[in-house]
This record gives sequence, structure tokens and C-alpha cells, in this order.
Amino acid sequence: MYSEYKDIVEFRYIYISEAHALDDKKPKEVAAAKNIYEHKTYKDRCSVANMFEKDKGTKVPIIVDTIDNKIANLYNGRPTRAFVIGTDGILKVTGDGGSRAYRQNVVLVGEWLKKFKSTGKESQ
Repeated sequence: MYSEYKDIVEFRYIYISEAHALDDKKPKEVAAAKNIYEHKTYKDRCSVANMFEKDKGTKVPIIVDTIDNKIANLYNGRPTRAFVIGTDGILKVTGDGGSRAYRQNVVLVGEWLKKFKSTGKESQ
């Protein structure tokens, strides 16, 4: 999706609090493999975001949420969400929360982007 639409929109990942860190109630294997604990400082969070960027080789710029989770709280971004924010600052696509809904969110975003690319208009 990034390759197809990067010429007409800006993409960003927003790295928020770690969902399944080693010291979480439900840690994931990746946290153990990467030695990821819940972030205590902003530097901790940035370090894990950098690890993600290197491991995934992503070309999409990453924004790191504040340690008090301002962005995640504002957009109810836990654990995984996909959004389209228009040039007017208004949400055009708001995907459902949850890692299971992420694929559906990406489909919604893709449909919006396809329409935008063909019409040049931001649909609601």
C-alpha cells in the first residue's frame, strides 16, 4: 500500500505502549526474544521503535508516542488501529481496535486511498 500511494499521501506508524511486553500479564514470544519490557522512559520506547524499524526494514516513518500515551489515548489506539486523517485534520477512516481487526482496517484504508487516487477528492 505504501509503495502504491506514497506519492499522494503521507504514511506514518505511531509506536505506542508495548502490548505484550515481558512484564505484561500476557507476554508474547517476540518480547522474550527481543528482551522487551514495558517502557519506563521515552528513551526505552524509542529504542524499541528503532528495533522495529530495523527488524522490519520499514520505509514508513515512525512517530513515537509520549510516555504518558497521549496519542494512543486520544485515538484509542490500543492495540492496533489504522486511520486516515484528511488535510482538514478530520478523521476520514477510523478502523476498529484490536489486532484481529487490523487486516480489515487496512482494507478500509486501501479502499479509501484507491477512491482518493482516482477522484482526487477526500471522501468522508
